[in-house]
Amino acid sequence: MNIGIKFKILNEYGNYIKQILNNIDSANYIWKIAEDEVYVSDNNINNGFLFPQEKEILTNTEFMNIISQESYYTVFVNIKLYEKEDEVSINNYEDFLKSICILVLFITDNEFVEIYSKDENILKVIYENALENEFSDIKYITENDFKRKTFSAYSD
Repeated sequence: MNIGIKFKILNEYGNYIKQILNNIDSANYIWKIAEDEVYVSDNNINNGFLFPQEKEILTNTEFMNIISQESYYTVFVNIKLYEKEDEVSINNYEDFLKSICILVLFITDNEFVEIYSKDENILKVIYENALENEFSDIKYITENDFKRKTFSAYSD
């Protein structure tokens, strides 16, 4: 069974988060920015950061408007998708399975992407997005080859 997907993006400015999450039906959901270091090319916006540093939870509309900007540089992110706000901490895959979180997106070291979702259809959409955007080393993650120890953008 596929539990996630991984691939590489280019280590440059772009709107990769938008490209990765394009066509996911998330209109009624909220996004939690758990960890992030994403810079915009215009330093006048959010003091140079893509996401507001004082706000962790974003509505879908807020989130989509932010990631639709033309150019930003993603050093790392840990972004979660929920139907409703949840205070449960997700530190590992077991916590994720027990939570109401639908999707977790990690980007690390500017180019390595891992996404975990309980919804196989979301994984299929993301796989198609990765192919369409010509990302490299695209692979599904199964329970058998899962290696991530913690659910953090700081470690694997």
